[in-house]
Amino acid sequence: HRKVLDIRLKALGSGHADTALTYNNIADVLVHQGKFDEAMALYRKSLDIRLKELGPGHAATADTYNNMAVALQNQGKWEEAMVLYQKALDIRLKALGPDHADTGTSYNNMAGVLENQGELEEALTIHRKALGIRL
Repeated sequence: HRKVLDIRLKALGSGHADTALTYNNIADVLVHQGKFDEAMALYRKSLDIRLKELGPGHAATADTYNNMAVALQNQGKWEEAMVLYQKALDIRLKALGPDHADTGTSYNNMAGVLENQGELEEALTIHRKALGIRL
């Protein structure tokens, strides 16, 4: 991914949407390695570019909010994760609609936070909503 980033920076510049995608992909790997601070810094770069180039209502912007929330959830930062999952959901509902698979993913991720918080009945309700979208 780093080699791709170098190429995109040279060819497209630091503010291009494809460069934002590469920042996002590198951050995903860093999350899997447990390098959350590094990941969040790259997610913020990705988000800044996507907000500027694609706008706050674009599905790719929602993807970055979602991925940032995953990183926060993996650190046990439930409330912060839920705020970003909600932002991702709001965008996805408007940009993709209520029956899109990514919208279902947002519901599923939010239910996961509720599970982590011990809100099992609410989590179950939201998981069922996600399942209804995926079926």
